[in-house]
Amino acid sequence: MKHRNWLTTCALVSVLAIVGAACSNDSSTPPAGGGSSSGGGEKPTVKIAFLGALSGDYKLLVVSGYNAAKMAFEEANAAGDLPVNVELVPFDSQGSGDIAAPLVDQIVGDDAFVGMIGPAFSGESGTVGPRLDEAGIPFVTQSATDDALAQNGWTHWFRALGNNSDMGGPAADYIAKVVGATSACAASDGTPYGLGLKNVAVDQFGTDGVDVVLNEEVEPGGKDYSALVTKINDAGCEALFYGGYSPEAGLIRAQMNDAGLADVPMVGGDGIKDDTFIKVAGVGGNGTISSCTCADLSASTDADDQQFVADYTEQFGEAPQVYGPEGWDIAQMYIAAFKAGNTDRESITTFIRDMQAFHGLTKDYTWDADGQLAASARILFFYEVQDGAWTVIGPSSEVVPA
Repeated sequence: MKHRNWLTTCALVSVLAIVGAACSNDSSTPPAGGGSSSGGGEKPTVKIAFLGALSGDYKLLVVSGYNAAKMAFEEANAAGDLPVNVELVPFDSQGSGDIAAPLVDQIVGDDAFVGMIGPAFSGESGTVGPRLDEAGIPFVTQSATDDALAQNGWTHWFRALGNNSDMGGPAADYIAKVVGATSACAASDGTPYGLGLKNVAVDQFGTDGVDVVLNEEVEPGGKDYSALVTKINDAGCEALFYGGYSPEAGLIRAQMNDAGLADVPMVGGDGIKDDTFIKVAGVGGNGTISSCTCADLSASTDADDQQFVADYTEQFGEAPQVYGPEGWDIAQMYIAAFKAGNTDRESITTFIRDMQAFHGLTKDYTWDADGQLAASARILFFYEVQDGAWTVIGPSSEVVPA
């Protein structure tokens, strides 16, 4: 998605790497470790780790990025113009820092690993980031948005999208200025991502003059959120902002509808924008809003975007989902580094850090000193569930009045 015009841009040990695992026909569940993209010949092989929730309730927020990166490295290996063969190795953290930690120990201990795409979630990033940074491995996340990650002083970390502040503030503005609410409920799953996102929204509600009549945390992984729904009903709020992920958000939305609160709109961040939310929420999910720094290329008229969507759909049997294009872009950063002769951890880190306006499908990438994407490249989009599918409404600059 080119941002000149949005329409044209529009357990633990058991999950350690299983080398040589048979390839599944289910594109949404890659193997938990074995090499997935490598070439032949006498060239040396380097490995790129992909770390994230590749199975479980949260996988639809991650798998498309893995698939896109896999496709990018396969194409690059086949072209034959790299000085190395690239092997993309998936590591299934299930979004858990506890599971991610021993996986990262394995990655760090193998000198063939020269980079990582991920970690995908904020919590696991906070857990394993110090280990990765100490080992000098460049790690570029496609989807971890917690603001605090940029405050760790990591010199090998990069965030290829916006942060919670970029999403939460405009989401609160949407409730205030588009919904027209004067009171709101706020809830989160208490995770670094969800709580941080909710806190940003609550702060913006204060600026917008919206009265926060309920501010709650819920336990992720639950099935019954009736206690929260009762509190929402009793508070009489005009909208709900939820910071968290799609399995819980879908249940909350469905249970609100069952309790007669279908007229109370739900607004969330990128963590709810997947098909899991739609499946869990059912028909009542229509009208839900997501603020997301992710790119949807389905409406793009750009030739590169169209080719990516067509190739992805042909290979995986479905269109790319949330953070798929970002996974492709990060893979292209590594490919460019290899083409420039950078094949070790430190030189790749330096190459990525020094990039200026690196042209990707979703944006042009330049980094701030703390590893965050430059503010000028962070463009937020709003999505709405319409007729059972997430549909891009437009960039926040066009959706929310100034």
